[in-house]
Amino acid sequence: MNKRKWSTCLLVAVLSVSTLLAGCGSDKKESKAATENGNAGDAASKDQPLKFTMYNFDDGWQPAAWGETVTTKWVQENKKVTVDYLPTNGNAKQRFNAMYASGELPDVIALGPGPELDRLISEGQVVELDPYLDKYPNLKKSAGDMILNVNRSDDGKLYMVPDWYVGGDHMNGNGGYAVNRKIYKEMGSPKLETTTDLENYLRAVKVKYPNVIPLEVGGPYDIKMLYSAFKENTPPYFVSRMFYPDGDTVKPITEDPAFKEFILFASRLYRDKLMTQDVFTQKADQMIEKLSQGRVAVSLNVNLSGRARVPNSTLRAQDPEGGYEFIWPVHKEGLDKNKIYPNYTGREGGGKIVITKNAKDPERIFAYLDWATSDEGQAVLFFGPPGFLWDKKDENGFPIPNDKYKSMDKAELDKLQIADNIMAGNATWVDNAKVARENLLPEEERDFQTTAQVNVAWKTSMDITPFANTDPQGDSEEGIIQQSVKDIFDEAFSKMIYAKSDEEVVSILNKANEDMNKAGFPKVLEFIQKKWQDNLKKINGSK
Repeated sequence: MNKRKWSTCLLVAVLSVSTLLAGCGSDKKESKAATENGNAGDAASKDQPLKFTMYNFDDGWQPAAWGETVTTKWVQENKKVTVDYLPTNGNAKQRFNAMYASGELPDVIALGPGPELDRLISEGQVVELDPYLDKYPNLKKSAGDMILNVNRSDDGKLYMVPDWYVGGDHMNGNGGYAVNRKIYKEMGSPKLETTTDLENYLRAVKVKYPNVIPLEVGGPYDIKMLYSAFKENTPPYFVSRMFYPDGDTVKPITEDPAFKEFILFASRLYRDKLMTQDVFTQKADQMIEKLSQGRVAVSLNVNLSGRARVPNSTLRAQDPEGGYEFIWPVHKEGLDKNKIYPNYTGREGGGKIVITKNAKDPERIFAYLDWATSDEGQAVLFFGPPGFLWDKKDENGFPIPNDKYKSMDKAELDKLQIADNIMAGNATWVDNAKVARENLLPEEERDFQTTAQVNVAWKTSMDITPFANTDPQGDSEEGIIQQSVKDIFDEAFSKMIYAKSDEEVVSILNKANEDMNKAGFPKVLEFIQKKWQDNLKKINGSK
């Protein structure tokens, strides 16, 4: 994926949540539910405002400044919490390393996949969270034992709040394929089910629309999503990790016959100019601009439901026949289309929020994060404060859109950046709440992203939780080898896409496989194998 993609409160006064919400116009029933969700934070609350610094290990995350949106302004006024975001300056890893080396870590760090958490733990830089779990029970209640156990360190302790964890049977995902509705209709709405159908369509588009990009992919990862079309039960996650499971053993991705088929297909699309030619250099906003201009026939992207959302609204406003529509993922002829997964779900969460030892009041920060991940916190941080776009909740506790939301232009709604600052995301709750909200609206008024997720993305997502946190620590022997192997693979991947012939692709692939093994990749695979099996034991033990 995903994406996606975060924010709000430590209960900072010895006031009931019902009193706080009553001040925002909620009814008694609403207040009682909020109190049940949020009162855990009251015990650590103080009359003093809470402010802490936060660094997000993601160059693509650029939220509105705290206090500049209606949501975060409400948090400041009602919860007395302010988050001071530290910018990445366009190079998140480099700045993190600089802060780490100087000993000037922020109070909170939102990490992504990778070995940074193990590094922080081994150096004693982050706060253990187990002492707070029972005192502030929302995280434990919402995430559940399995998710928390998978996220525990090797010493058995929990050091991070999972972000966008996925509980229950729900699957998460934002990516897939979408067609330009107007172009597709003008082309006769041909069948787009197999990889052959797709290639034929792209070639036809290139002839009829020379100024249109037949297949727009946002970046190198999005090319890898095509891999899922060539093998059942195989999401692009495995290409990024450079291995694939073969039975109960992990092997190099470069030895997978399906990977060979995929890379030959992708290279052919590129050299025949059927795919984005600046795929290795363009930024996300450049892709979005192309989509907004309608210069794309088919798009494939890990966060397409989000990236195409505003362009779809823009084009539909200009022409009801315009915009984009998700289609079911394409597959190689002979495969089961219901076992093709361009998306994947790691229930452990795509992010890891840690509180560093630099924080002056880690318990209050945890209480804030615990509130943020509660049903009440997610409602406020994702849908905005009560009394703005919703006034009441349904029987499941999901906000019911009011007349203001229903009548508001979707483009204007986007500008409000309501959910920009959500954190400690509970993907299952948010997703189900979005669906409940959209189902109350006429079909033509429903949100593009939610519709794409419900109809396609969530149904084409595979659970890869057993492979959670299987990256070796960066400065370990396996971690150093892994980085070396990644450099080899990444260089080979781009060369294979740029290759002038199928023969050149195969030659590069064989050389990459040889070089990766020489660099010690089997030792990394042994590490991943063990972690994978350990995770299976944790998961089975939580059931």
